[in-house]
Amino acid sequence: MNKIYIKVALALLALSGYMQNGAYASEAVEKGCTENCSLRHRPLSVYQQYKEEANGNIDEAIEALTYSENSKDILLKLADADVQEFSDYGIESDRILYIKKIGNMNIGRLDITIPYSSKYKNAVRQYWDYKYDKNPDEKIINGKVARLYCKDKVLIEKLNTDPDNTSNKKIYSLASRNYNDDMTVIICPSRVLDFDGEINKETELEDVYKNQKLIETDIHPVEALNKYGDNITGFIIKNDEKYDQVRITYINAIYDNGNPNEVSRNLKHRTDEFKKITELSKKITPNNE
Repeated sequence: MNKIYIKVALALLALSGYMQNGAYASEAVEKGCTENCSLRHRPLSVYQQYKEEANGNIDEAIEALTYSENSKDILLKLADADVQEFSDYGIESDRILYIKKIGNMNIGRLDITIPYSSKYKNAVRQYWDYKYDKNPDEKIINGKVARLYCKDKVLIEKLNTDPDNTSNKKIYSLASRNYNDDMTVIICPSRVLDFDGEINKETELEDVYKNQKLIETDIHPVEALNKYGDNITGFIIKNDEKYDQVRITYINAIYDNGNPNEVSRNLKHRTDEFKKITELSKKITPNNE
């Protein structure tokens, strides 16, 4: 856990002594989820829409933060990796698609350049959107919000779509956003929690997060993902004021687990996501519009 998260943890624990109910606890966790935690960044509509899913367990929220940091670190390493050995499928001058299979990992990367850095905040809003009232074709993060830690950290519930699985088992993945004025990292709900059960308001997940297998961050990111053995997807969105543009990198890494049907579905879904992300990028307007 880095220094800022240690500070967040200590601040939240200190505040917990003054909490009288779950609502106050939820608000404190929300304030600690990003560096930009002032009131003007708090969209109350999110809490109104997901008041039943809001969670005030501070210890659990801290473990969720730590777990999401691991995803953020590996995504940043993937974004910084050399793409010279990737297959380059240049779509247009402002959009380049890269594909590379290394071991059991199939790495897909879409780079999009949008003119005018004034579109940065709206670019982040375009891809960090999990609200119920949006059509699935209009957003990237789809699924049911099972738990809301803050506006930037949510647990997403999905049904297992494997046709060979007749149990209709629900799976859970954490989605998160780490925002600052220069760069934002969005973790899409792709790393499935090792959890056998159904999450409701009373389910405690602190130990679940603690016991999750983490991705190694001190070796090459693709080697680390091969050892980890799961998918990971997300965005790195950069505010490039020097060249007056926004640079978007979308990473979608698929692990071949030996189930050809599942891998095929994941590859098709990735292709669909590439198309959707490209179309959504065309709708991004300057921040003041």
